[in-house]
Amino acid sequence: MAELEKIIWISIILIIIISVKEKIKPALPIVLVIAGIALSLTHFVPSIDISPEIIFYVVLPPVLFDAAWNTSIPDFRKEFPKISVLAIGLVLLTTSIIALAVHSIIPGFTWPLAFVMGAIISPPDAVAATSITKNLPLPQKLIIILEGESLLNDASALIAYKCAVIAVISGVFSFWDAGLQFVGNSLGGMAVGILIGFLFLKLHRYFNANANAETFAVILLPFAAYSLAEHIGCSGVLAVVVLGMFLSWNSFSLFSADSRIQMSHFWEVAIFVLNGLIFLLLGMQLPAIISNIPVAELPMLIVFGFLLFVILVIIRLAVLALFPLFSASVSGEKGSFMTRLKTDYIILSWSGMRGVVSLAAALALPLHDDKGAVIEQRSTILFVSFTVIIFTLLIQGLTLPRLIRMIQPASSDNLEEKDLNVLLLEKSVSFLKDVVSEGDRSESVIKTMTEKLEKEHAQLLNNNQKDLFSQHAEWKKTYFDLELKLAEYQRKELIKHYHKGSFSLETVRKKEWELDFWTSTVHHEIDTIHQYSK
Repeated sequence: MAELEKIIWISIILIIIISVKEKIKPALPIVLVIAGIALSLTHFVPSIDISPEIIFYVVLPPVLFDAAWNTSIPDFRKEFPKISVLAIGLVLLTTSIIALAVHSIIPGFTWPLAFVMGAIISPPDAVAATSITKNLPLPQKLIIILEGESLLNDASALIAYKCAVIAVISGVFSFWDAGLQFVGNSLGGMAVGILIGFLFLKLHRYFNANANAETFAVILLPFAAYSLAEHIGCSGVLAVVVLGMFLSWNSFSLFSADSRIQMSHFWEVAIFVLNGLIFLLLGMQLPAIISNIPVAELPMLIVFGFLLFVILVIIRLAVLALFPLFSASVSGEKGSFMTRLKTDYIILSWSGMRGVVSLAAALALPLHDDKGAVIEQRSTILFVSFTVIIFTLLIQGLTLPRLIRMIQPASSDNLEEKDLNVLLLEKSVSFLKDVVSEGDRSESVIKTMTEKLEKEHAQLLNNNQKDLFSQHAEWKKTYFDLELKLAEYQRKELIKHYHKGSFSLETVRKKEWELDFWTSTVHHEIDTIHQYSK
């Protein structure tokens, strides 16, 4: 009960911080981590120790599932060569170079412990990257690469971490065995994800299009996939990612409209709460992390953390600059080393923030080896990992939005949305022309709808004429503003008559839902106008 009370109070603080954040506008993860550190130092709120199991089994599955669900599989497949280089090649390379650096500069680190450190801080954090770049003008291709990397790099890093931990505990390490384990864990995790997704497709018909049952089942699936995969010694991360993509690919025909809307709202709230709480709690871990470290050693360990942060940045920048997939030479561009780098990949090279997965991996490091001996460097690994995470969030996280705005990468998302609308309108008009009318009334309805769609089609095509579109957009905005005022007037009348007892609560709630749906649709239309205006 005491832990529940702490979470409630921390949740209240989270809401307050987010409300302030909307005014000061920095990236949310950074604000929450700083606030967590400040709260831990003031002891204003009792600290909650983050359990690795909580992160791996409670936080990670829904976050990964939501990201996988919202990933475009055709775009992911198109960019897979780049994603695989970053998520597998770069992670393993980073793990090895960091291990070499740690073994060289930090006293008392054996090779297995050095590889543990490398595996812990090698994967960029999925939540941090997407939270910081959200609502920034990024090309869709770059977003796909960033999100695709974040989906897969945790799997490769955690598998490498497990191999290194086994070497620390047993004192024996084999590159051949580690390689086989890496491949086996990866393939096994993907198989589990496909299996659970396939079983859900077969059992789905028994839900009878019940939106509540479908939503609850989908909520449970990522936890089931992660738990099953980890239980049989496979990658839970890959199981959840493959499951999310598999269900997303089939969601268009699998779920009803009510289910899709309900799931969308649920995941939006759930991921918002999880992301906020986990970054706030991450910052609050500082007292527990430094409790076992002599004060005299802290300055040098902070220096070590900063050096490792610099090495991480250099490795990522070098791979993106030198690897053929990311160099401008593929497209025939010429020039010096710096001018060959595309602006998209300058952003990509600076998007290497670390986060909660790295901290959870450090916390999960055992206290003793299999002989009962204490792993003396555990506290050092934990503190240096925490330091690296903070440096990446504060330095890269704070400067990344400014970097994006400064170099202004090209984005054609609005044009793509317009092209899709034009295509659907053309197909709709063609469909209506083929519909066989069933009497005068039906023919009149078809004619009216066809004329309406043709008018919208002509307006979209004329959007290239800036002045004409601007006038039309202003007219539509005025119209929608009037609709919002009308809906608000109806809502006030509804409340007034309910308070008088004129209508039952059930009837009032039904009308309230209709008004909410109406205003939500109008707000969406206004947002669309703003997008096209830009």
